[in-house]
Amino acid sequence: MSDRFDIGAEPVSEGIDDRLRRIRAELEAVETLVRSEAEARITPVEIGRVVRSAREEIGRFFDSSLFADPAFDMLLFVFLEEEEGRQVETSACYRASGVPRTTAVRWINMLLSMGMFENAPHPTDRRLTLLSLSEQARTGMRQWLGSMRPLIERMAAR
Repeated sequence: MSDRFDIGAEPVSEGIDDRLRRIRAELEAVETLVRSEAEARITPVEIGRVVRSAREEIGRFFDSSLFADPAFDMLLFVFLEEEEGRQVETSACYRASGVPRTTAVRWINMLLSMGMFENAPHPTDRRLTLLSLSEQARTGMRQWLGSMRPLIERMAAR
């Protein structure tokens, strides 16, 4: 008679280290699935749309000039447009900023000089300029918006 409990046990030939490695790998796979599922629920783009909507609505309750932040509004606008697969003309960015054109131009130039925006001529109309986020700015926006996911999910669960 054996002192070992064999019902459903794996062969003794497999070492404990091998079993632990396999269990860790399975746990990592489950963790990856759970993380992917959570990320699929609320995307950074959806969070960005909520933030943009909230910023637009503030003007209904307060003087919107009190909350003017052209750089943020432009970054968010360009991020959301690019995520939807649309090119952004400079003039659209002016309008999205909510500030006068001359002020918007100063902010766009500052964002270009900081390396947050990149510009290129329009492919069919050389009078127009297209704006896009630099890879660093795009990554930063995704990370920042994604960092709000736990807060939004907690609020949605209430």
